[in-house]
Amino acid sequence: MPTHPRAIFAGQIWTPDGFREQGTIWLADGRVLGVDGSMTHGNGILDAGDAIVIPGLIDIQVNGALNWSFQAQHRPHFDEILTHHRSRGTTTLLPTLITAPLETLVESLGVLADYLDAAPDMTLPGIHLEGPFLSPEKSGAHDPAALILPDEATAQRFVTAAHGRISIFTLAPELAGALPVIEALASQGIVVSAGHTAATYAVMQAARRAGLSCVTHAGNASDWPHRAPGPLGFMASEPGIVGTLLADPGLTAGVIMDGYHFHPSLLPPLVQVKGADHVVLVSDASTVAGCAPGEYVGGGLNVTVHPEGFATSGRGGGWLAGSTITLLDAVQRAVKLAHLPLHTAVYMATYAPARLLGLTPHKGTLAPGSDADLLVLDGELNLRHVLIRGQLIH
Repeated sequence: MPTHPRAIFAGQIWTPDGFREQGTIWLADGRVLGVDGSMTHGNGILDAGDAIVIPGLIDIQVNGALNWSFQAQHRPHFDEILTHHRSRGTTTLLPTLITAPLETLVESLGVLADYLDAAPDMTLPGIHLEGPFLSPEKSGAHDPAALILPDEATAQRFVTAAHGRISIFTLAPELAGALPVIEALASQGIVVSAGHTAATYAVMQAARRAGLSCVTHAGNASDWPHRAPGPLGFMASEPGIVGTLLADPGLTAGVIMDGYHFHPSLLPPLVQVKGADHVVLVSDASTVAGCAPGEYVGGGLNVTVHPEGFATSGRGGGWLAGSTITLLDAVQRAVKLAHLPLHTAVYMATYAPARLLGLTPHKGTLAPGSDADLLVLDGELNLRHVLIRGQLIH
């Protein structure tokens, strides 16, 4: 098996427009040279003639794995987390930090940014900071004692501590002081996302004007359409975060498709309304992703991993504490549980997140000039091989 194949002969090749039947993907210097219809065999050729080749997956929300956390400030643990996710098909990811005491969070951002700065390529393009500007009503598994109101000076302190490497910043836009913070972050090219929020439709409209463009783990720790007291004195229809997402064609949503966070039956209509460009599959993998059932302590949480494959937080009981999956699991479940076409599910885990993060045309596609991050799947969507920058790592 060549560790740096010069080409891959594939039975099916994913493109943004559909699957190409049988062809060869030519590789050199860590990039895709081109794709043609030839049937290539021989030395240096990875034979996947009975398989499907797709771009490497891009996960915009990864908290950890194997009971290690990106919060922990231990670089060997970071290596273990990356090895776990990469070996399962996630070739690009955003390490995610959640709410913590202010000084701890600033220190964690600095350590993580140093680690990212030392990375040799764009497999770690930035950081997702989820908190601490979140709603106490919607804290979920986040520590309510560490939540604070947004202000521009603190937000900029986070950005500076992270060496400007924050790619996504999740906050609750209804909090006092949030709108100027959104405007300041968006002006620096950061994707500002609403999450752990009880924002109304009107608040979301104001946040959109300030620069907010995304919703974090839609349908989780945020209100669905509901009834609320209206200005005319009766219980009026309030779109909430999910309703606003449906009504605003420019908003992009992350969706945790583990089968527990978001009901699979709702994914196809969401994609139909929003389009695959504006729905991004995420793992929201917690510290216990890849762990056996049991009790775990880490990343600021006491977590129970259940035999059925979900994790709950010891804080308050009954809250999901992120997921236990990797992004390939989310793709597989989008196909098998939500019955999405494979092409669409792959799009939402490759091209859509690359577009959101501004990584196209180098990531999320197999076009000439793109990074040679590729997965080889069998007909049951099981993972056979992972290549990062043209190197076979699995």
